Parts: sequence; C-alpha cells; structure tokens
Amino acid sequence: MSNAELSLLNGISQRAQRLDESPIRSIANYGMGKNDVTPLWFGEASSATPDFICQAASESLSRYETKYTPNTGLPELCQAIAHYQNNLFGSHFAPENVSITVSGTNAVMIAAQSCLNPADKVVVIEPLFPTLAAIPEILGCQVIRVALKTKGKTFYLDTEELFSSLHGAQALIINSPSNPTGWVASKELLTEILKFCRQRGIWIISDEVYSRHIFDSEAAPSFCELVSEYDRVIICNSFSKAWAMTGWRLGWLNIPKALIPTVRKLTEFNVSCASAFSQAGGLAAIEQGEDFVQSSVAALKKSRDCMLQFLGDLPNTTLYEMKATFYGFLKIDGLGYDSQPYLREMIDKAKVGVAPGEAFGVSGAGHIRICHATQLPLLKPALERVREFILNVKPF
Repeated sequence: MSNAELSLLNGISQRAQRLDESPIRSIANYGMGKNDVTPLWFGEASSATPDFICQAASESLSRYETKYTPNTGLPELCQAIAHYQNNLFGSHFAPENVSITVSGTNAVMIAAQSCLNPADKVVVIEPLFPTLAAIPEILGCQVIRVALKTKGKTFYLDTEELFSSLHGAQALIINSPSNPTGWVASKELLTEILKFCRQRGIWIISDEVYSRHIFDSEAAPSFCELVSEYDRVIICNSFSKAWAMTGWRLGWLNIPKALIPTVRKLTEFNVSCASAFSQAGGLAAIEQGEDFVQSSVAALKKSRDCMLQFLGDLPNTTLYEMKATFYGFLKIDGLGYDSQPYLREMIDKAKVGVAPGEAFGVSGAGHIRICHATQLPLLKPALERVREFILNVKPF
C-alpha cells in the first residue's frame, strides 16, 4: 500500500475502520462463481417474489408512479400494515404508529438513531445478526453482549444476567425469532423484559422480521401484543422474509405517535423515502399475501425436517432445535473461531456454502448456520454432501 493510500485511509472514520468485514460475505465471495456450488450462506429463500406482488409494482410503474413519496410511507400502506398487525396480534395500532423504511436494516438504523446518543450503553443478545451490533457501534455507543445459554439442544435467555447487564443502559436490542439460532422469546419473557425496561426508562428495539416464520403457531410472540402508546418500544419489520422480497428493500417500524416527527426527519436525511412502486408491491403483499406466507411456512417445515434427517444425528455435533426462522445452527466440535478455511474446503469438496458462526458474535464461534429455505430437490443432495463432508473432514 502506497504512502498516499495510507494517508487517505488514516483520514476516514475510526468507527468505520473498526468495523469487521462480514465473514458471511467473505465466504459468499469465495463461493460465488464456482461451478455447481449450492449457496446456503445468505438468509434468503430460493423462491421468487410472488407474481401478484410483482404485478402490483409493475402496474404502479405503468402509471409512472416514480416521484417522491411521504417520508413515513404511503398512507394506504401504513393503514394496511396497522390493520394486518391488529388482526394478527390483537394490537391497537393506528396508521400513525407505522413508518415505512427502505429495508429492515434501515428500520433498525432509524430506530437506533431515534433513541441513541454517542457513548450510550446498548445491550444486545447474541448470537445475533451482525448488523444489530454494528449499527449502535457506528453511532458511537458502548455495546454490551449477553449470550444465550444452552441446555441440551435448546437456547434460553438468562434474565438475571440480562437485567444485570441493563444497569445504566439506554437501550436493549432484541431479535426474536432469532437469526441465527431460531430461539423464540415467549410472551411471558417479553412481558418480563418490557416491565423491567418500562420501570427504568430503557428503550427496546425489537427486530421481528421472522415473526411469521414459526412452526407451531400463526406468529411468534411479539411486543405488538404488549405495548401501550407511551412505551419506549420500537418494533422493526421487513417484507424481505415473509413475502420473499429481499431485493425490494422495504420494511417498516411500529413507533409511538410522539416519535413521528423524529422518524420523519431521520428518514428524510437517511433515504428520503421508499419508492412508490416498491410500496405498491408491499401493499399487495400485506393485503393478498396470507396464502403465500402459510404455504411458505409449510414448505419450510418440510425443509427443516430434511435438515434434521441429514444433520440431526452427526457425531461430535449439536444441531439446535429449530422452532422458527429458516436456519439450522450447528455446533461442530473442534471448529475454532476462524472457520473460514474449513468452510472454503466445504465449498471446494462438498460444493455447498454455509455461513460461519463467528459472524454472529463470539458465542457463535464453533458453529455454522445453514439456510434451509431452498427447494427440497436442491436441498436434499446439498445436505447429504454436507453430512459426508463433516463425517470425513475434521476441522482440526
């Protein structure tokens, strides 16, 4: 690296410099373009966005709906989301409790910018999707990580440890159902957390993008069921997972009405607004997409069972129970913090790419995350190759 390049890099944000490159992206970059590799590294269904959603966006474009939209989203979409959630959770949201975002990630960023200041203490629960810790770090906060505990093949949250860590905190960021573990917080646990944070004025930022991907009920327990208009709770959601719209970059926030002016300004200064035609697709998803959601979850249940069949009984491994999401989180004895060499070898020999566990925090090291949201004719042979690889190639 030349002196000129070093001088340039010395001038960039120190917070940006401290951010680690995503190990998931590193593995994907290694495997992309290689022949016959089955990609199970990203959290993305193999199915395409349903035609009725694409058609709604296409019709919007045909009407030349390509101008700016309101910062907080099209009123009809906000109203539809409030109605959808009220029916699903028994909540009492008004359209003014909904603000449209440019993706679930953008939802988390705007939520964090709404209630965090530099040097604030923020508690996160890991293993977690790396964005949830990176966003408060970018904002200059002190991030404290509380790891889920395990008992057998089950993850659980030690509330005593969590509440102790929340002393002096400005916010808690929680993701349930959880990426990557599939852990689901019960309604009783969410109630206990809300009561604790309510008494101490601690904000809760709840990432609920996998709320519909649960296998024993219509939806996972949600803060939507519990919050009042004056609770310090911001709920983040996305169209990406439930309606196979990852590339559409469309999400939403549930917020107290008092937060609307702040969220409106932050949206303006981050992204201005979501596009009209993507919101037209989102409206179709909300109003017409229930059959698609239910059929998708039924298919995911079959792919989850397929993963149990091939990887549930491997020696020297633990495949944690999969109550929700579309991931398997597999612990491999002997797999260290840097699993990249092992997973590159898996790509080369087994022709399958998966996500390294260390991407999800220190407590994720020694694990791999496998996305099973893939059609069975492709998933079955891929998992069979993963099984043979793990049986025959040791990570040490």
